[in-house]
This record gives sequence, structure tokens and C-alpha cells, in this order.
Amino acid sequence: MAHGRDVKGRLFSFDGTDFVELEDNNGILPLTMDRAGYFIDLDADGWKDFISVQDESVEVFMNDQSGQFEEATARSNLFHQRSTFSMAAADVDLDGDVDLFFSHWDGIFDSGDILTEYLWQNDGTGVFTDISDRVAITEAPAASVPGFVLELSYTPTFADIDNDGYPDMLLASDDGYSQVLRNEAGWRFTDATVRSVITDTNGMGGAVTDYDHDGDLDWFVTSIHNLETSGEGTITGNRLYRNVDGLGNFDDATDEAGVRNGDWGWGGCFADFDNDGHPDLFHTNGMPDVDERYADDPSRLFMANGDGSFSERAFFAGITHTDRGLGVVCADYNGDGRIDILIANNGQSPTVYENITDSDNHYLTIDLVGKGANPDAIGARVTIESATRSQLQEVQLGTWYLSQGPSILHFGLGQDDTVTNIDIRWPGPGLPTTQVKEVAADQLIVVEQP
Repeated sequence: MAHGRDVKGRLFSFDGTDFVELEDNNGILPLTMDRAGYFIDLDADGWKDFISVQDESVEVFMNDQSGQFEEATARSNLFHQRSTFSMAAADVDLDGDVDLFFSHWDGIFDSGDILTEYLWQNDGTGVFTDISDRVAITEAPAASVPGFVLELSYTPTFADIDNDGYPDMLLASDDGYSQVLRNEAGWRFTDATVRSVITDTNGMGGAVTDYDHDGDLDWFVTSIHNLETSGEGTITGNRLYRNVDGLGNFDDATDEAGVRNGDWGWGGCFADFDNDGHPDLFHTNGMPDVDERYADDPSRLFMANGDGSFSERAFFAGITHTDRGLGVVCADYNGDGRIDILIANNGQSPTVYENITDSDNHYLTIDLVGKGANPDAIGARVTIESATRSQLQEVQLGTWYLSQGPSILHFGLGQDDTVTNIDIRWPGPGLPTTQVKEVAADQLIVVEQP
């Protein structure tokens, strides 16, 4: 867990009751303060390796198949010299292994070349090649310095927004430069951003799910909201972009959903906190160093009303967080069927909120085991059907700002006690499928790729 403020991250193991700090981080000893960290099997040996994202570098620590790690950045060829923030992973070319995308918030002198250090292609053994020239990243000129350009991205999310099997890229970026990047059959990412729709002015965090149950993926972006200029100035709050046709074309559903005002938002997640079958939305906040109005900025919990709208309920749910939160992980850490919340605070220890919701709603969690070089089945698409509704989720890695969420999918079912059908589309060559019938609720099931 990275603390920021010149303190390096620490590795903890959950023993079923408590989190226990591990001696010397089991070998994960970053050179400098890490902004974020990601566990991912890079070399297809069945053991999760670790990527430490730092200010101007990325370090790779390979798992020696005993739970101990050794520094292996040179071997991986993942060299960074830019200010790096979040990471996302997916099999962008459907060759069976997992590729990486990093975001950068910095400025560089424009040499006329394509910006680099974004998209890295895996050769299947954990050795990577920079193929950023295949991505149409938008850069902005810095008017005060001739030849200097800005590229201000914070949170990348791989998501198949057009249902063609290839993971596209949704990039939450500052200064009005968030982008929709469409994956063209694994060969390149083209800019499909419609600027009249993608209008967040200070994109920070991102979260993706099918919040409206129409069978495609929608995109939420945290962005600064200023009460003095709401709706009029340049600081106009969060955005909820609704996928209107399953082809990756969005409209702005922010005000209809009621999620615009989140003050200075950072990491956010979709999760069904009350297991009613409708994804809720959480994000954390704060930027006291810039504006005192955001010094005690409470985190937001937008609970779904079931009609596409949300109501802010953080205080009533017992979430009183007002520290400067950055990263967020929404996961059922104690295995009781309820999604809990961990907030990474800048310069402080994290905050954990245990979900103690008393409800007779049902749930189902699904753990997918992939084949070959993608054992976590990153990019798998799962659709479940129960008596009341159909729901869609994808297995994602690194979709939240500075954070890695769980690969296990959690579905709230409301009063439905059976899932009648599960359709799984696996990532990788051929996009194989699996179907599972008649599964009882309130359990974790494991499905292996055939």
C-alpha cells in the first residue's frame, strides 16, 4: 500500500482476521516512493509478479514461485522516464498474454515523434515492447513554452465498449482531454472521442460497468466540481457517460443520474454495496493543498435507485471519511458476501470501511481461471441472468485511479435466489465461450476456461 509523501509502500498479508505486515515486503523494495502497485502474472508461471509505479520510473519484481520477489525491471524491458500514474492490463491483440497501458501526467518537448511509454506489448514471457506509436494520444500545446506539449492522463481503463472482443481504452485525463480510444482489431487504437459528449474538464478517476442493465459498458469519470461555478464555469463536476447502442457511442447521463457534484474526486468504483442487483458508485475526494474548500472534502457514496439515478448516502451509511483520499479498492475482503471499501490516503495510513449492511438480498461471486499467459482471465466478459434482470461485468485489472481491484466478480441479486444462466466470453485467441446453468445464490463459484 503506497502512502505518498516520500514513504515507500508496504506489503500486508490477510490471515482471515487481520492484515499482517510482511518482513522486507517479501523482497518488494522499490527505489523511490511508489504511487501505485499492481500484482499480475507477467511471465505465465502461475505466480503473481509486482509492478511498482513511481514518479519517473516503473520497477518490476518477479515472483520466484515461493512468494518472494526479486527486482527484474531490466529483464522485463519496462523502462519509464516520464511521470507515471495508473496502469491497466488486458490482452489487446488477443494473442493470449496480457499487455500493459500506463498513464502519464506531465509535459515534454515535442520532437515530432509519437509520445511513448503508454502501451507495452507482452511477448508471452514477461518481456515487453513499447508500441505506443499505435495509440492516438491527444496532446495539448503549452502556450507559454514553444515546442512544449502536455499530456495529462490519470486513469486508463480497458473495456470492450463496442462488443467486438477487443478491449478498447477509456482514458480519464485532466484539462479536458479525456479520450475514448477504439481498438482496431489489435493493430492500433484510434481516437473515437466525441468532444461534444466527453466534456469532463478535470478527469481524475474512472470506473466502468453496465449500470443501466442494457448489455453494454458505461463509463464514470471523477472530475472537480466547484459550487461557485457549477454549470457555468470551467469546473463542472463528475461525468457519467452512457453507452447508448452497444457500439461504444456515448451520451451524457450525469444530471439524469444525479452524480455531478463530488467536489474534488479521485479514485472511484462501481459496486453493488447492498446486493439489490443495481451497481452503486463510490469515490473519494480532497485537495487541501490547492483550495481550502476541499480540505475536509467528504467521500461520496451514490446508491442506485434502480431507475438509472443515484442518491448520495455516504453519511447515512456510516462513511464519514474526510481525509485526502486518492486510491480506492472496493472488494469483499472478509468473504461475507458484502463489498467493503479501502481508501488509500495521501501521506497517511489507509482507511477501511467494513460493510455491515443487514439485508436479505442475495449475491453470487464468480472467480474465473484463465488459461496460459492470462490466468486471471483479464478481459473476460460475464453475463448472468436471474428472474429479475440480466447483468454484465468484465474482469478488469487497474481500472481505478492508482488502484487494483479484485479479479473476482461480485453480482448482487436482490431477492433472486438462483442464477439461471451464466455466459462467459473468455479473452484470447478465438474468444471461446462457456455457459453455466442453474447456480444457487450466496456462494463463490470457480469456473475454469476449457
